[in-house]
Amino acid sequence: MLVIFDLDDTLIDTTGSILPTVLKNALKEMEGVGLSMASFNRSYEELLRLNTYHLSAGDAIEEFLEINRAPSQCLDVALKAVYEKPLFTEEVQPVEDAVEVLRELHANHPLVLVTKGKEKIQREKMKRAGISKEFFTKLYFCKQGEKKKIYQKVSEEMGISPRSAVVCGDRISLDLAPAKELGYKTVQLKWGRGLGNTGFKKDVDYTILHLRELKSLLENLKGGG
Repeated sequence: MLVIFDLDDTLIDTTGSILPTVLKNALKEMEGVGLSMASFNRSYEELLRLNTYHLSAGDAIEEFLEINRAPSQCLDVALKAVYEKPLFTEEVQPVEDAVEVLRELHANHPLVLVTKGKEKIQREKMKRAGISKEFFTKLYFCKQGEKKKIYQKVSEEMGISPRSAVVCGDRISLDLAPAKELGYKTVQLKWGRGLGNTGFKKDVDYTILHLRELKSLLENLKGGG
């Protein structure tokens, strides 16, 4: 069975091992262009808290800037610090058991990666987390709102019907809903942003708390379960 994976907070612990440092750097960049803060640490804690409630770091930053009535130039420098020039000063961690699960699944299933973000940055994250590109038959790097188009492309290029494939991701509206519309089976990993309200439950066929649960789920699906 074809398995399509998201990257951030599905295979890599982006929320836990990348974003705290990246958001701290974004706050420093905003301070450099005029953001006024009574306390850097309190502002940082506020930004981290907002980030837990939003679908993306960009959305969290926008609300943070609105609350703090920040200068307009703050948004551009913050988004650049997060999405274009993130600093990986801490160790990038894979999601628990991700490498082992990929290695095991790779032996029996075609695996494809579909991830939103700049290719160079996403590949760097994979390298630092020990997620080998060799696990995947194909890798696709897409922009915001392009996942449905890419999922369709994967099906056509692989010659595999969506009904014989699974999409695994953390965010329902961004990762799973577009796949569900095309007829894919969808699996939500409750990790990172997946722990929050990220979309409609009707778009989730299966929910897992640990990536290793995916192996038995695929076995059941193969057996018609």
